[in-house]
Amino acid sequence: MKLRVLLILALVTLVNLPSVAFADEVGVLVRFGLTDTTSSKWDGSVSVSSGKVENVGGWRFQMKDGVEGTTWTAMTRPLTVRRSNNGKKGAQQNKKKSASEPMADNGVLLHLVDVNDDTVVTVKTPKGDVVFKLADLPYGKVVEKLAGAVDLERTAATTKLTATRADDDYPAIAVANDGTIFTSYVSFTPGLDRDERSKETFSEEPKDLSYLAKLPGGDRLWLSISGKGKSVSLPVTDEGCDIYKTAVTQDGSGRVWIFWSENKAWKQMKSVPNFEIWARSYHDGKFSEPVNLSRNEANDVSPVATTDAKGNVWVAWQGVRDGVFRVLARRQTAAGWADEIRVSTQQGSCWTPAIAAAKDGQVAIAWDTYDKGDYDIWLRTFSTDGEAKPAQPVTNSWLYEARPSLAFDGENHLWVCWEQSGPTWGKDWGAYDNQDGIGLYKGRQIGVRVLADGKWMSPVTSPTTAFIDSKPRNKGKALPPRTPEPVDRVKGEEAEVDASANSYNNLGRIVADRDGRVWILSRSRQNNFHTPLGTVWMSHATYFDGQKWVGPILLPHSDNLLYNTPAVAAHPAGGIIVAHSSDHRQSAHVQKQGTGSSNAGLTSDKDPYDNDVFLSRLEMTGSTVSPKLKGAPASLKVDPQPSSETVKEREEIARARTYRSEINGTNLQIIRGEFHRHTEISGDGGSDGPLEDMWRYAIDVAAMDWLGCGDHDNGAGREYPWWLTQKTTDAFRIAGKFEPPFTYERSVTYPEGHRNVVFEQRGVRTLPRLPKSARDFTGHAPDTQMLYKYLKAFDGVCASHTSATSMGTDWRDWDPKVEPMVEIYQGARQNYERPGAPRCPTADDSIGGWEPLGFVNLAFKKGYRFSFESSSDHGSTHISYALVYAENNSREALLKAMKLRHTYAATDNIIAEYKCQSGGKTYMMGDEFTAQKAPELKLHLQGTAPFARVVLVKDDVEVKVWEPGQAVVDIQWTDPNPTAGKTSYYYFRGEQQKRGKDTNGELVWASPMWITYAADAK
Repeated sequence: MKLRVLLILALVTLVNLPSVAFADEVGVLVRFGLTDTTSSKWDGSVSVSSGKVENVGGWRFQMKDGVEGTTWTAMTRPLTVRRSNNGKKGAQQNKKKSASEPMADNGVLLHLVDVNDDTVVTVKTPKGDVVFKLADLPYGKVVEKLAGAVDLERTAATTKLTATRADDDYPAIAVANDGTIFTSYVSFTPGLDRDERSKETFSEEPKDLSYLAKLPGGDRLWLSISGKGKSVSLPVTDEGCDIYKTAVTQDGSGRVWIFWSENKAWKQMKSVPNFEIWARSYHDGKFSEPVNLSRNEANDVSPVATTDAKGNVWVAWQGVRDGVFRVLARRQTAAGWADEIRVSTQQGSCWTPAIAAAKDGQVAIAWDTYDKGDYDIWLRTFSTDGEAKPAQPVTNSWLYEARPSLAFDGENHLWVCWEQSGPTWGKDWGAYDNQDGIGLYKGRQIGVRVLADGKWMSPVTSPTTAFIDSKPRNKGKALPPRTPEPVDRVKGEEAEVDASANSYNNLGRIVADRDGRVWILSRSRQNNFHTPLGTVWMSHATYFDGQKWVGPILLPHSDNLLYNTPAVAAHPAGGIIVAHSSDHRQSAHVQKQGTGSSNAGLTSDKDPYDNDVFLSRLEMTGSTVSPKLKGAPASLKVDPQPSSETVKEREEIARARTYRSEINGTNLQIIRGEFHRHTEISGDGGSDGPLEDMWRYAIDVAAMDWLGCGDHDNGAGREYPWWLTQKTTDAFRIAGKFEPPFTYERSVTYPEGHRNVVFEQRGVRTLPRLPKSARDFTGHAPDTQMLYKYLKAFDGVCASHTSATSMGTDWRDWDPKVEPMVEIYQGARQNYERPGAPRCPTADDSIGGWEPLGFVNLAFKKGYRFSFESSSDHGSTHISYALVYAENNSREALLKAMKLRHTYAATDNIIAEYKCQSGGKTYMMGDEFTAQKAPELKLHLQGTAPFARVVLVKDDVEVKVWEPGQAVVDIQWTDPNPTAGKTSYYYFRGEQQKRGKDTNGELVWASPMWITYAADAK
């Protein structure tokens, strides 16, 4: 039988939409240079003994690499090394690079047609010929050639579905019985020229910055219909929308239903966002009118859909009800859409629903919930008439178990896959505390269970054996699978997680093909390649042959952000179809990274990075073997209870949320958050996890009242990642409970400094750079002064961070109107308060470089006024809080309080109230006032452990130390030596006792008050 072997272009030019026709297609990847130690030429050509070479594309082509017909010109080059913020470390990196020059592999993706199993492929290279027969290259096998310098693997067959310069993303897929493929996807159009924006930098300050708030083109939802050699895309919505995710399915009458979540209020900067679930059908060349299925005043997002055995459509989604995310559903009936069903039963947050229908009439909906203080997978099944069975747990251990995916096999057994990590996910993790938690992207793998005849089972081997390891493939080594499980392994998920603690395979998607064969797709981090956009993640597949998992199988053109989940469906001819997107971060690689003086620092004239949607076919035909299953570990409790640590933390958070401080007749509340968290979007965010995980962490794990995303320029100043960040900031808002502002990190190296920017309103783009001032320059930095004007123009504020490092500043600039705060402590690094303070850097121990002129006490000596806040930066979690005394929990109240400097910093859920009376008025931390006499300073602390020390600092001198030895502390102190005519500042630092495995006690910083004593003061 003839095969069509698709050689997929990794570097593509824009073309008209191709017809999509899959007929026995596969792909082949040829990688070379795996043993290179210096740059080498790998020019070559390909020929076949039968059939023809349809296309040759580049794997990691750049610079002068190129293809002409069946020949190519290509080289291997040194790996792109991420720039270090530490000058000494950076110099060491450059020295190592010069000495050893670790090389990045290159390669070609081949597209062959009209070939068969006996076709011999010949690849000619300067190092020798590579000859192989297609029959010798099955899925999951990597074949080494030329003593390990070259390797070969079979990949999915991939066809490009979209070809515009818009960002086409978030695909969903359904396949009809006749093989017609329906793909819905969201297309974003920027408001500024993407080519100019991607490399925008200023030689002089613009006279007008208002263009940075120009409305973007927004989203448009499309439906692509592919079949019988033709492909057409039809607009489902108008242009200029704000859409978050989509779903598609076909009902029993042949009508195609498209679902999406849309916020219609996004164009008003300070509007109240409300994403709603919308539906529209397509049949006989016509669309029906859109229908609002959620009709709710709070956000409804992430729709998923399926069609039951009677041909009726079901849609499920995640929506806010009673101030908490729930999982909800509606189903199609003869009379229209039935009423909304409350699917989830927990009181805690419920996320990311999955849905599947069985041939016997069952409909299953799964979700994950943080109800007991860690994520667990739960499930409900329904009859076609909507009758619900009780919710049941799929997993409810102490591990992180999230993002389920569902599939019924040919025997109506329900397969569930999810991603898993270790216990205490997102808890205490950072430079001074890494014993009690796990970072947000640490040790991810795929778990699987099967509900067979009412019993929970597991495949005899784990899919972790078939996905890629965290170790890079180079130096001639074939892709190693994970070590198979030993026969006598410890029962339970913990053993599997421990075995894969350094692996990064998550966002699993599961499907059963026509023959009942089960496939799983996973996103995997590629540790051996870095791009100007950051880390590369790609999708891989594996299938279960009844005894073992076969894989990994690469999906070409899946290079993108981590949270870029493919959509998958069975194909009636066998195998599966996958819809996925690529931003071309690997295939259109530009080697130069962004610099401190530009947005992205691209060397090309045009921005090569826009998202396109692709369809990939993975074929497998023939009979299947009934999967071998074993009993799942442990019985599952239907009423699991939170741990004692969770109960204690929830009590501490509730105490902080209910605390009120009365200031001149106004009750102020503490709202807890931070605005310096990174995600996958940052160029150096390869270990920070998905954007959605940041919102999960804030809402559930830290139970914050607000949080700001701190990605660098919201993704190197490019408009699409900025749009994603802005969109999700609105989509995960919970009115009155979680109100995130619009934020980003603007990084300029020492001596000007990194600053985190905060806006109340949506729609303000990041600010490009002016050239950095010289280290010995004594005036104001033009770029920082431009930043201040920008913040005033758009009513924002900022805060400097890691000020005594290579990311810091010598305090050459300050503007009291727009820079009211400073990040005094950072969970990923240290305390920048003053030398000698707890967790402060020294010349021999400074994370991120040593620049002692950046200590905050030196800014105070210059007369600057800052309140304190604490945030996380990369990796760190749960040990950095910016606590704000605000009138309520709104974005407006948050910004107002920040401008008033009514903030303080802590490493735990510590209450700090610091105020005084003077001249008949009450003043609090952050305030500045004039007094006739020294007022009595009052400090109230409620800690999470007893306080070992409380230190009062006046004018950079520790003037008083208390050793209370208790968790609740009340201190009153009056300055015995005020100086008439002088302004003095006073702040407190609380230091708790060590507890448990901690090596350091938790800290709290009550921000200064500045008191000017009148000339006749006493």
